[in-house]
Amino acid sequence: MTVWSELAKDSGGIALFVIWLVLPLVYVIALGRRYVRQAREAAQEATWANEEVQAVLEDLQDAIEPDESDQPTVPTARAEDTWELPRVERPERVGKHRLDRSEVASCLK
Repeated sequence: MTVWSELAKDSGGIALFVIWLVLPLVYVIALGRRYVRQAREAAQEATWANEEVQAVLEDLQDAIEPDESDQPTVPTARAEDTWELPRVERPERVGKHRLDRSEVASCLK
């Protein structure tokens, strides 16, 4: 028998071996291209969404910012809504507890 006849017997095994080597590579290339295409589409959509958000933010900022002709109002020292703070009495003795004048303190003495 010659080498070619032996090779003809094993041709099915060789074909399976070649398919076993090539099929994962083809699978990875096909899936890789698909995922790259999906990633590009998602990136483009994200870019469009970001541009829309930026446009809305600019419109809001223009609406919120006051005109340069509007002067800010500065409150005076005395306005209608100024409150007078009550005067606080000085304690009789510094260091005494506030309950010293209460009924509880008088019962404990």
